[in-house]
Amino acid sequence: MGLVHFQYNADTQKPATAVSAFGSANAGTVSLPVTLFTTSIDDTILAKSFKTDVATVQALKTGLAPKP
Repeated sequence: MGLVHFQYNADTQKPATAVSAFGSANAGTVSLPVTLFTTSIDDTILAKSFKTDVATVQALKTGLAPKP
């Protein structure tokens, strides 16, 4: 199974370039909702990344919370 990586360019004056490569032809799959919304990535950053608001991000996180 693969890993999701997160990078943030805090410099608004210089654009960032990212290059990714896979270690094999079968890179695998990752469940992005769980992988993204159950991390310690700040809600404000997630909201900006998905062009939404913090309340929506928090609602998504609530829906992904483990069931007791």
